[in-house]
Amino acid sequence: MDDRQKRREEIARYWETKSESGVTVYPMRAAVRAMENQGCDMSAAQPLLARGDELYRAEQYDELLVIIARINAVIHRAIEARGEYGPTTLAELRTMLPPELPQVSGKLSTAEYRDRVRGGWVGKCIGTALGDPVEGWTSEMIRSHYGKVTDYIVPPKIENDDTAYPILVLHALDEYGPSFTSEQLGLEWVEHLPYAFTAEMSALENIKAGIMPPESGRFRNPCSEWIGAQMRGEIHGLITPLRPDLAMDYALRDGIISHRREGIYAEVYCAALISLAFSEKSIPEILRLALSFVPPESRFYQVVEQTFHWCETIGEPTGVLKRIEQELGHYHWIHAFPNIATAITGLLLSEGDFERAITTTLMCGFDTDCSVGQVGALLGTHLGYERLPDKWKEPVGDEFESYVIGFERMRFDELTEWTARWGERIAGEVVRVE
Repeated sequence: MDDRQKRREEIARYWETKSESGVTVYPMRAAVRAMENQGCDMSAAQPLLARGDELYRAEQYDELLVIIARINAVIHRAIEARGEYGPTTLAELRTMLPPELPQVSGKLSTAEYRDRVRGGWVGKCIGTALGDPVEGWTSEMIRSHYGKVTDYIVPPKIENDDTAYPILVLHALDEYGPSFTSEQLGLEWVEHLPYAFTAEMSALENIKAGIMPPESGRFRNPCSEWIGAQMRGEIHGLITPLRPDLAMDYALRDGIISHRREGIYAEVYCAALISLAFSEKSIPEILRLALSFVPPESRFYQVVEQTFHWCETIGEPTGVLKRIEQELGHYHWIHAFPNIATAITGLLLSEGDFERAITTTLMCGFDTDCSVGQVGALLGTHLGYERLPDKWKEPVGDEFESYVIGFERMRFDELTEWTARWGERIAGEVVRVE
């Protein structure tokens, strides 16, 4: 393929491409929609999108690139005009929360802690592997192709972007210690990530250009309230068992690399959930307690509360999903809001049953590897590895795989030990040495 053809294909992918799950993705339309979801007036982009469609169909890719540049200019102006970035320091976030945050007491033996950590990692991989083949599908599409899913759709694939970023948190801890900065973690991305998607892609390119966090999560980053931060938040709970206050701190440091406002709150919530999952509290209690670490004035908080209400009053997944689609369906399928709603639906309406929780979440559609991965990680941490169903954990095997440069393959027991070693150092008073 000559350079000219490569250029044409690259420009075409900016406009239209297909995901590995077969979903057609329109990157520029998605970026404009992301800004509309944030309340921005994007009317100036509409005629440009229409013209871009004409040029794409006519295969006039050089002129299409000009249209893409003009749309990006509209997006950039909207981001700058919006200006509401949300908290970037723990002190700022703390002022947005109630004066007293919930505390949980308890102790974990070293063996129990490691079993729960491994359960979190394997549960996450179960969920991402189950959801990956239908990522971006609607509930109707899943049902029409597969009926009611009760097992892996294809043999589980362990490598996933959802589990790549947590590896770099552990490596940042090795390199810099528990006080690592957002910039240091962002530079780990530069060194070890061969590629990224959506908000993380924008942030990665920003950091490569010398635009460091938190600006990396803001500048030319229309997808900064999508699910990318939420999907990578579990590691911060795994290293802070029973200390959701510490989980909040680490999640914020991570989140501001690529996200702002609602995207950050989504990661904080995810991290707090996992930290609290080491307690003996029930899943409904954990879901509510973790919300204490999210600003109550935020839209994310309201979405979670809405979903609690739907689950309590409707009581069955089909009816709850209908409300999610009605109220949150205008958000892109990768946005944090519909996906946290489907995850909560699976968790609340499954009565603690692992298989029911992950398959209920899957059948809701949207960004299924992320949402089902979150459910699997939470229940895996809560139950522990030994209590995960053999049907789901045995196909995952003993080997963890990733595309992170330098960390492509390791055994789950090595990954568990790496994680637990840092958890014992960070929240050591919680883990009882045997």
